[in-house]
Amino acid sequence: MSRSINPRATRSFFFILLVGLLTTACKHSSSYQSPPASSDGGGGTITPAVTTSHRNLPYGFTSIPTTSGQGEVLYGGMTGTSASGALWGSLTALAQYFDQKPNVLAAMVSANDDEVQALLDGTRDGQPVRGMGYARTAGSQCVVAIVFDRADQFSQSSAELTRLAEQSLPASTATPVPLQRTTLSDGTILDLPGGWTVQPNNGPVSGTGPEGSFDFGLSTEVYTPEVAAQLAAPYGARPPLVSSYGDPAREVQELSAQMQIVASPDDIQIIEQTPLPWWTSGPGEMLHLRATIQGIQREGVAEVLTSPTGYGKWMYYYSGVSCEQSGFTQNLPVLMRIWQSWKTDDHVFQERLRQAAESMQATAQIIRGANAFRQDAMERSSMAWDHYVRGTWPIEDQQTHTRYIPQQDVSILVRQLNESEGYDRWRVVPYEQLNR
Repeated sequence: MSRSINPRATRSFFFILLVGLLTTACKHSSSYQSPPASSDGGGGTITPAVTTSHRNLPYGFTSIPTTSGQGEVLYGGMTGTSASGALWGSLTALAQYFDQKPNVLAAMVSANDDEVQALLDGTRDGQPVRGMGYARTAGSQCVVAIVFDRADQFSQSSAELTRLAEQSLPASTATPVPLQRTTLSDGTILDLPGGWTVQPNNGPVSGTGPEGSFDFGLSTEVYTPEVAAQLAAPYGARPPLVSSYGDPAREVQELSAQMQIVASPDDIQIIEQTPLPWWTSGPGEMLHLRATIQGIQREGVAEVLTSPTGYGKWMYYYSGVSCEQSGFTQNLPVLMRIWQSWKTDDHVFQERLRQAAESMQATAQIIRGANAFRQDAMERSSMAWDHYVRGTWPIEDQQTHTRYIPQQDVSILVRQLNESEGYDRWRVVPYEQLNR
């Protein structure tokens, strides 16, 4: 989702921190040339640096090779104290290295402008590319790193690219909150700061602590309003969760109210949303949210995935982090580190797969049984009409189970036969047993 960006704004930063979940991209191979550039747009002066052997880069930049051969990391050093100015100036200098200056989709800048991160897209030789830009200052020096790959494979290469970029940047002046590896009772693994309380639930897990809260891996089945109305008509019952399928942002609002997380759907405000192209089972989005929960203003980011399950029902999956709105900018990096460390134990996945397989098998048996019943009913109906029109409805000897087609009224004939036998030996074959 493209928006106009203020270089010092913080409203779009969740796109950057979750880029591994949001973007796709691909390996490229081509050659480019561009003239040197020296203006950095106000952040500092780009100093001459090495140019790569396989393509010419603007002065001040070099290329760091990746072990996988996918994507590219561009690295440059310059003087200046404004990280945002350095990054914006670097993108201008790299305009002819791409087909044109890369677009900034979203950005986050630290309070003192010593660090900036931005989500980028652009084209090279007409091929869409997706990437990220980093800049960090240390004293009077500033380092910029640009990582990118083809847009349809960036999700695969971004982990290696961002790791290389981080290694090229100077250490941040902020002291990170220490995390400790924690294994929960159900095998879930998390890196947590001190003072957190966690509630595992065989895969899904929720936690609260000084920096905020999280809910990971929560999933439930939801009914569409149409099916809910059908159930309510004869039975007078309403399913526990009801929402139209297809819009994750609206679904979060409606279902959060039904789960009594908020008092009303209007208590959740959608700040930004972007689709998750890698999730193909149904609509999936990353959401930047603000919500009023028990009178407290909270802000967070969430991953919402949906998938149809059939018969007017669909699956709703939610993972997200949040905290009080006043501390969101400060606490989000810690919350994201917790999120990135979350891993459900393999035996839980195996159990879920087993349950899913059994559910699918049971569903298949139900469908096969319904189809067989439907086919049987159609055969009986066809045979019944044929016998009725032709006057050939069969009768059956209940002792030998032999069937005959009389040439007269079957009811009269059965009565006469039973009177001669002295008991109800004969009967008219019932409709439901015509094809048996």
